[in-house]
Amino acid sequence: MNVIDPLAKMLLSDSIEKQIAAAVVIAELKVKGPAVASGLETALASDIPILQRHALVALARTGAKKALPKIFPLLTAHDSDVRRAAITAIASVGDEVVPLLKRRLIDASAEERRALDGVLAELGGKDAFSALLSNLGSRDEEAARASAVAVRQRVKEADGNERRSYLTQVERFLSEKKKERSEGAVAAALKILGYLEDERTVPTLLSYVVGKKEPTVVRQEAMIALRFALGAKKDAPKVVDALLDVAGDADRTLATTALHTLGTLDIPATMMKRLEKLVSHPDSGRSRFVIEHLGRQKDEGSAKLLARVVVSGDKERSTAALAALHDNDAAGAVLARALLEVEDMDRAWAIGNFLRPFAKKLTKGLRAELLELALARLAKGTRGFEPLLDVARGGDPDTAADALRELAKKLKKGNPDKSETVFSILCRSDRATSEDRYELASLLLRKSRRDTRKELRASDESLRQLTMLARKGFDVGGALRKDRALGLEEMFYVGFHFSEESMDFGRDLLEDVAKKAGRTKIGKMAKNKLEITS
Repeated sequence: MNVIDPLAKMLLSDSIEKQIAAAVVIAELKVKGPAVASGLETALASDIPILQRHALVALARTGAKKALPKIFPLLTAHDSDVRRAAITAIASVGDEVVPLLKRRLIDASAEERRALDGVLAELGGKDAFSALLSNLGSRDEEAARASAVAVRQRVKEADGNERRSYLTQVERFLSEKKKERSEGAVAAALKILGYLEDERTVPTLLSYVVGKKEPTVVRQEAMIALRFALGAKKDAPKVVDALLDVAGDADRTLATTALHTLGTLDIPATMMKRLEKLVSHPDSGRSRFVIEHLGRQKDEGSAKLLARVVVSGDKERSTAALAALHDNDAAGAVLARALLEVEDMDRAWAIGNFLRPFAKKLTKGLRAELLELALARLAKGTRGFEPLLDVARGGDPDTAADALRELAKKLKKGNPDKSETVFSILCRSDRATSEDRYELASLLLRKSRRDTRKELRASDESLRQLTMLARKGFDVGGALRKDRALGLEEMFYVGFHFSEESMDFGRDLLEDVAKKAGRTKIGKMAKNKLEITS
């Protein structure tokens, strides 16, 4: 069945719908013939975008060579779909269209140049790619960049042989007549090298990164291209070394690009000193970026550097560094060491709070160091023991309790006030014994005003502690009798209070006082209270 004539007639119909339908069928069936070709060319001149687009698609599939003169003007059509279809139609002709493209490029407008670059990029062959590169030098920066972007999809779809060919051509372009290349052309070529995603491009790209005489746009493009060239490779010391140099540059644009490229790589431990300079850079943006990157790296070297920032950086950087250490397994030991050095109380508490989840994971030796320094500060009465003790106690509460108990007893004779402080700390933990609580009550009792008025006794901490002990079954009376640090006044005061609370040991204490004090004032007071409460 002959479909050519009916389709050719439909293309010339007054109905736009029929013309479009004909073009669609021609494209699908790849119908060819002079009448069909003529009808499609006529459709190109219709000024109706949807019809023009379908006609271009049909020509791309059935042969567009003869229609090129009418297709070229559509490269700058108002409708973007028509422009893309025109590029595809011209590229469908193949490599033989390259010479014609080169000639048109000479006098083409900027808009048409971009479209012709798109055709060359879509063709992708050696000649087309060479033509595209050759024309980069005659473009301004923006046009050259657009040309490079046009190549991206073609490079993405290219096989290994094509990519190697592109690599050779780009590197030759960069090396030949170097002084004649505009900075836009060089930047565009470097962008293309990045699109190739080939590690072999790294030396070339690095040469532009470190070239301090190169324009900013060129060095910047080289650094961006490195991100693609290295791909999944994270360990690239030479690249890191070069980027660290640029990251400290006075040109903030270059420095920012270097940092963003560094963000895709691992920083070797040997380069931490150089990173430390960036962390303390006056530009807080650079510092913040480095801190965040170190947080993502999660190794011991990064943890150590971040810990130094926590200890010695300004408040903003210290806070950021501490936050960056979350989820870093090395953070516990590193920050515990930092806690031994830090003097600022706010930072010490911040580190201590951070270390709570790590406390049990710290080594026994490190916990011992924290505890030893905490106890030394406690003994001297200096500030800063709390975060240290908090972490040590969280890691090994029994050892911490034993150490506090020993220190409190040691201080008891020579410095009862400090002993009281240590016993108070011990008694705020669940490791305190009844004996510990009694020791605290005894120390508090010695300095009590011992005023027997009820309202004052109600606020006496020593009596509160003794009441708690008595309710738990502790032999308060027996402990008081054995306590050589307490005299008859303290015994009377406690006996007075607990006799009113109807506790037997209160009367027992009053009886002891009355017997020992005899006819003294305190003895008479004890006898009087016994008579009143009998």
